[in-house]
Amino acid sequence: MAAARHRKEEEDDEMTMEDGDIDESPRDSFRDDDSEDGDEGDEEDEQDEDGDRVGSFESRQWPQSYRETTDTYTIAASPIFGYLGPSTSKYSIDGGRSSLASDSKLPLISDKLESVKSLRRHLLGSARDDKLSFQYTGEIYVSQGCSVTQTVFNGINVLAGVGLLSTPFTIHEAGWAGLAVLSLFAIICCYTGVLLKHCFESKDGISTYPDIGEAAFGRIGRLIISIILYTELYSYCVEFIILEGDNMTSIFPGVNLNLFGIHVDSKHFFGMLTALVVLPTVWLRDLRVLSYLSAGGVFVTLVVFVSVALVGTTEGVGFHQTGEAVKWSGMPFAIGIYGFCYSGHSVFPNIYQSMSDRTKFTKALFICFAICTAIYGSFAIFGYLMFGDKTLSQITLNLPKESLASKVALWTTVINPFTKFALLLNPLARSLEELRPEGFLNETIVAVILRTGLVASTVVIAFLMPFFGLVMALIGSLLSILVAIIMPALCFLKITQNKATRTQVIASIAIIVVGVISAALGTYSSVARIIGNY
Repeated sequence: MAAARHRKEEEDDEMTMEDGDIDESPRDSFRDDDSEDGDEGDEEDEQDEDGDRVGSFESRQWPQSYRETTDTYTIAASPIFGYLGPSTSKYSIDGGRSSLASDSKLPLISDKLESVKSLRRHLLGSARDDKLSFQYTGEIYVSQGCSVTQTVFNGINVLAGVGLLSTPFTIHEAGWAGLAVLSLFAIICCYTGVLLKHCFESKDGISTYPDIGEAAFGRIGRLIISIILYTELYSYCVEFIILEGDNMTSIFPGVNLNLFGIHVDSKHFFGMLTALVVLPTVWLRDLRVLSYLSAGGVFVTLVVFVSVALVGTTEGVGFHQTGEAVKWSGMPFAIGIYGFCYSGHSVFPNIYQSMSDRTKFTKALFICFAICTAIYGSFAIFGYLMFGDKTLSQITLNLPKESLASKVALWTTVINPFTKFALLLNPLARSLEELRPEGFLNETIVAVILRTGLVASTVVIAFLMPFFGLVMALIGSLLSILVAIIMPALCFLKITQNKATRTQVIASIAIIVVGVISAALGTYSSVARIIGNY
């Protein structure tokens, strides 16, 4: 037994160099075991210190770039926020796992070989310590990770977005009872975030949402979830084009263009201008600068929140008691908007992996949802009280043009998407670039053509469906509810199976039922209203 353990330790320490890259002899749990149907990742059981069987997981299925491209949505740095985005090394070791981190070669690796061996021995000896997080910086491996405060910041930055602008309109559409939908979705989506945490921890090696899909339902699960996630991110870019066209037209209402006998009105002009401005950022491979800027999303949310409140209190607009208690016909719209608002689950795995103490993830999640619910709820209330039945799908379009606070809110809303567009489109672009046949054209040429085409397509779709609120409700109903409500509960039930408690099983089934009904109602209503607007 001792001899076998000694041989295993020697195997774990083996590392060979090929063409400047690291070729590791990974842990036994990551060895290639071809399953019968080829759908599963490499899986093998191992025993932890208590003798319990702990599953392990590794996937080589498409997409492989998801973790890297979505890491830019979080701050995984020292407490001073000194480093944003993914590692610049080719490989990073995070909690005992080795994973692809970027396209660049690992520098000076021959000088680091012995320190890497020593580190691997330490990590493999304490792989169950969730508080460990090491990352290669190009010089040495350092311990790092986000505190609870930083994790809450990351969570709010992901959850609090452009959905805020439409929350007052939900009261206009669904009445004050729409706030009950807000509270219900906050509770459900927070709980499904906890369910995702159980999925992360069920098998060592699960680090992304597609990984969870594959661990639960094999290759087809990974494929379906990946398509849903990428479609959701792509649809956000469409919303940004619509938002820019609407708000820039509000700021510069008389702008239009006549070119070769073709008249282009202000909304279409600013939509195309937005695409041209963001296009160079979409071509970038290193998005760490944009990641740094987009981390100010929390600040942007607060600026818009305070600016709109100032308009109500200082610009003579005031707050007026108005509105119906319940408008049942508008409930599906409220479902779609609030589904959109609480869909940050695609990035929760990255936030979880970035924590220095992952046992506090649930606590951080509760705080995130509590703060976001307070922001959404209060903004919806005073926004609707300000404009009543005249409330538009974007509250910024209601603001008086001459007010300084209005101008701050409008320009903040306009500028923010320019820092996020490329970050949202990059995961889809990178995943499609993975499918490029070997030797087909030049990699750079393919990337430029592909990314340009994606940007152009968002403009076309935005022009075909220029309805900000209805498109948001459609995204929330069709995609976000799948990502944030239905799929986490389904994956949890499949992965945990008989290990789940009776309460967890009942709650998960109830969540799935609520999610399916909500998605059906919201999608039907949104599609019908979009068609009705033509």
